[in-house]
Amino acid sequence: MVSPADRSDAVGHCRALVVSYHRDIDSGRATTAIGAFADDAEFEAHGKVFRGRDEILGFLKAREANTGRQTVHVLANEVVTGQDDASDDKRVEMQTMVLLHVRQPDGAYVLDRVLNTVHRFRYSRGQWRITQRTSRPLHPTV
Repeated sequence: MVSPADRSDAVGHCRALVVSYHRDIDSGRATTAIGAFADDAEFEAHGKVFRGRDEILGFLKAREANTGRQTVHVLANEVVTGQDDASDDKRVEMQTMVLLHVRQPDGAYVLDRVLNTVHRFRYSRGQWRITQRTSRPLHPTV
């Protein structure tokens, strides 16, 4: 459980992980983002689930290789909660709206979609890591 005394520190570390991996993607260094994820993490993107660091790294390599797609991820409306479990592991969940902007041929960035994104984190071996990321359109098309 995350106690009130260490909650702000935990939230700060978790937020920093989310911000840094999005920054890595936006700056063309997506593979650098693998350090944010636990060995057994699950990462959902584009309707697919990638399990474990090897599959997640494969997704990040493909994203990095797609140099024609330039993006800016903007995070908004963050809600953070702590979790209890039987093993007394520290856990945090962060729900965030991700506003995904994509660069157009004229250099302007256009809002492509708004995603309801949930990150779950675990504190293990002295480090916070993302254990699960799910992302779904805020308003799915019918």
